[in-house]
Amino acid sequence: MNGVVLNRLLGVAVLLASSMGMNVGAAELRQAVLVQNSGWMEPFYVDAESPFKPLVAQLAQAAAGHGEVVVGAFNQSDATHPSPEWVYRGPGNHPGLAQAMTRLQMAHKGSGALADTDFKEALLGAIEVGLEGRPGIIWIVTNNKNSPNNSTEVVARNREFYELLHGEDVISRIAAFPLKMPVQGKHYRANGLMLYALAYGEPASAALDAILAQPALTALLPEGHVRLKPLNEAAVRFSPTGVKDSPGIAAGLAPDGHTLVLSFDASTQVRTAQVQGRFENLFNPYRIVSADTSLVTPPAIGLQGEMSTHSLQALDPGKQSDPLTLRLSLPPLPSQWSREVLLRSGYERRGAIDIHLDNQQLEVSPQFRAHMADLFPGDALPEVFLPPVTANASVTRVPLLLRVQYPVWPAVVVYGGGLLALIGALLFLVLVTGARKATVWIDDQPQHLRLKPFTTTEVRDANGTHVATVRRGAFKPRVSWAQPDTSIRIN
Repeated sequence: MNGVVLNRLLGVAVLLASSMGMNVGAAELRQAVLVQNSGWMEPFYVDAESPFKPLVAQLAQAAAGHGEVVVGAFNQSDATHPSPEWVYRGPGNHPGLAQAMTRLQMAHKGSGALADTDFKEALLGAIEVGLEGRPGIIWIVTNNKNSPNNSTEVVARNREFYELLHGEDVISRIAAFPLKMPVQGKHYRANGLMLYALAYGEPASAALDAILAQPALTALLPEGHVRLKPLNEAAVRFSPTGVKDSPGIAAGLAPDGHTLVLSFDASTQVRTAQVQGRFENLFNPYRIVSADTSLVTPPAIGLQGEMSTHSLQALDPGKQSDPLTLRLSLPPLPSQWSREVLLRSGYERRGAIDIHLDNQQLEVSPQFRAHMADLFPGDALPEVFLPPVTANASVTRVPLLLRVQYPVWPAVVVYGGGLLALIGALLFLVLVTGARKATVWIDDQPQHLRLKPFTTTEVRDANGTHVATVRRGAFKPRVSWAQPDTSIRIN
C-alpha cells in the first residue's frame, strides 16, 4: 500500500474523529456516488441501448431520497482534468440529478487518448471533497478495471485497493452489487457492472444497513447484495425449529426475524429449555469452510447455556447447518405476587446470547465465482474478494425475549379485592356523608326533616314547645326522647 495514500487516508480519519463530537444523527448523512468514466468503461457510454446513465441516476435517488447526494465522474487525474470531477450536488430526488447524468461523457488524457483509472485517488477525493471529511456513504459504479497509468496489472491493482478497504477501520461496512448489463462499444464488449457501497465512519454503518433495506433500492437491484465487510459480526442466523424434552416451553422468532422468543408457563417444572434449530450462513458471498462454535450468555439476564455442536463445516451462504440444540437454563423468576407481574398479567425480560465462531476459515463460494465469471469473463475478479486473514473470528448477537405466563387468579384476587374495597369505600362514603329525609308525625301533624349522620334535632309542636328529639346514627334516624303523653312516630 502506498505510504503517501495511507497517510492521507489516516489524516482524513483524524478529521472524522474530531467530527464525532458533533451530533451526526441530527441530520441525514451525505452520500457520494463515484461513476467511472475511463477508457475501460467505453461500451457503457457509447452503446445506444445502454441503461447505464439512467441506472446511476435511479441509484442515487433510491439511496439518498430527499437527502443530499454528490455525484462525481472518476478516472485518473492529469494536468488537463481533475478526478473525481463533481457534476451534481443536491437532493437525491431533484430532476437536476438525471439531467447531470445525461451530460456525463468519457474522459480523455491531454494526449487525446481515453483516460486511465485510479480507484484510490477516487476514494480519497470522495472522502475529502465529496463528504468533506465527515461520516457518510460512498457508492462506486465501476467495471472493476483499476489501471493507474495504463497498468496491465489489473488484478494486482484491484487486490491492493481492496486490501486498503479491508484494512482501514474507518471504512466500517462494504456491500457490493454484481449487476448484469451487456453492452457493446467500438473497442470493448462488457457483460456487467459492480456497484459498491462503502460506509465511511461508524455512524454510517447503521445508516448503510438501513439504506440497503429500503424498498426503492430493493426494487432497483432485486438480485441483492453481498457483504465484503465486516466479517467479524452477524455471521449466522439461528432459526428455531422447536423444543425437545421441554414441556410447557415454546420457541420461535419474533416478527423482526432475529429475536429468539422463549415462551413458557411459570408453573412448569422444567428449568432448561432445549431449543432445536439450525444456523444459516449470512456471510454471502463467503462459504464458512470451518469454524469452532461456542455459546456465550451475557450475565445481564442471568441465563446460562450451551450448544450441542462445536463446529461448522462447509456451510455455503444462505444455506442452513445440520440440526443443533441450544440448552438454555432459565433464570430465577419473580414471584407471581410481585408488582411487575401483577401489573402486566405476565412477565417479559430481554437479553441476548452470543454465538462465537473461532478459527473461522472463509472462502469465496463456487456459486459466486461462477456468477462473477459470467459478468466479467476472463477476469480473475473473485480473487480480489478473498477475505482478509484478520477475518478469523466473529460474534453473532442473538436478541432474546423471555415471555412467562403466570396464573390469572392472583391478579383476579388482587384486582377484584381492590375493586370490591373501592366500591365498599364509596358506598360507605355516600352513606356516611349524605343527608337523609325523615318525616316526624306529632299528633298526626307531619314535620319534614333532613338529617346528616350522627346529628341530633329538636322537634317542636305548633306552639314551639320542644316535644321530641330525633337522632340519626350512620343510617336510619330514631326518636331518642319524647314528651310524655305526646303521640310521635317517624318514617
